[in-house]
Amino acid sequence: MKNNEVLFCREAVVNRFSETTAYNILHPSNAIKGQDAAFLSSLFVDINLTEITQQKTIFFLSSLETLYNLPLQTHIHTVTFLNATELSEVHLDELSEFRLQGYQLGIINPRPDTLPDVLLDIFSYALLTLDNLTIDDVIVRIKHPLIASKKLWVNKIENMEQFTQLKEKIPNGQFSGSFISKVTPVKGKRILAYKAILIDLLVALNDRESSPRVLAGYIERDPTLTYRIIKLTHKALYHSQFNVSNAQRAIEIIGVRDLIKWVGLVMLSSVLGKPDCLFSMAVSRACFCQSLSAVLFPNLEGAFLVGLFSYLPSFFDEELPILLKDLPLDENIKVALLEYKGNLGGILKIVEAYESGRWENIPFDQLASKDISKQSLKDLYVKSLKDAREMGTL
Repeated sequence: MKNNEVLFCREAVVNRFSETTAYNILHPSNAIKGQDAAFLSSLFVDINLTEITQQKTIFFLSSLETLYNLPLQTHIHTVTFLNATELSEVHLDELSEFRLQGYQLGIINPRPDTLPDVLLDIFSYALLTLDNLTIDDVIVRIKHPLIASKKLWVNKIENMEQFTQLKEKIPNGQFSGSFISKVTPVKGKRILAYKAILIDLLVALNDRESSPRVLAGYIERDPTLTYRIIKLTHKALYHSQFNVSNAQRAIEIIGVRDLIKWVGLVMLSSVLGKPDCLFSMAVSRACFCQSLSAVLFPNLEGAFLVGLFSYLPSFFDEELPILLKDLPLDENIKVALLEYKGNLGGILKIVEAYESGRWENIPFDQLASKDISKQSLKDLYVKSLKDAREMGTL
């Protein structure tokens, strides 16, 4: 991944002494208002936000719909601000549930005369923006008891006069805007948290004494991954009839070996800036390798990972030897990926030849000795496409 990639933009939020107390996190494209779930999710997965934001509180503007797709962050103090114009009493139960789960919520430009008191009570923060309100509007609204009781943030401050007036009226408030601090892009290299978790899982799996509880500890380091692994247990593939509430129970249902497969899938699906078809192609190849391996070598493990990881260079823009260097993979998997050696290497070679239509490179005579005809190979390929579509819904 390139080191000069713009990860996100941030805007300093200060107190009346101009000390930074929080950061407003923005999409790299400043034109985008609000944040989409994929962008926000990647912030918590691929970026060391705690280090970049110096352990300050993180503000971001979002929507109720997006909030549903973001697991609770327990290691970073975040506040999600929702637009008052999109909220009404019908959202009361949903918002109350988010608060009970531990989410910190803020409301943008609330009008106390149009919102029920019980709805306003849910929010701990209020954001007032000077691109939508005048200074006089702000002063009037903060006098209302239900607004005054909240932690107040005023954004879009453009000059010293506004800042001075607001500091006098809201001595405990937080402030931001072009006068206080410009929006700055934050560049760097994504840390690929899923890769780090995958490495730890592979090491743990090489330790025969590792239990689902130990493996769950690695999974639970990332809330998004935990959420997606638990969600996986509801797939028809595992026929779970129970309400799974933690990673350990999910691992017991999925199985330890399948866990690596799914973490690898989640890792690739989290990479931004790549076409959706690339992920589909990687999963299809992985499924094809696994299906062919099951027929040729029923007791052989690792075919799915060989197919999946053969696409790593396309996702991370690095050479395969560099990407595999830190992964404690079985040696059979590594030589298959790097040199096409061993049974796994032979499977990968056949699959890649089939995908590209290089029929002369497919040993049909040898396959026939294993009762695999041209038609049955085609059937395995079609099945892999179907399996990949189902896996892509994780």
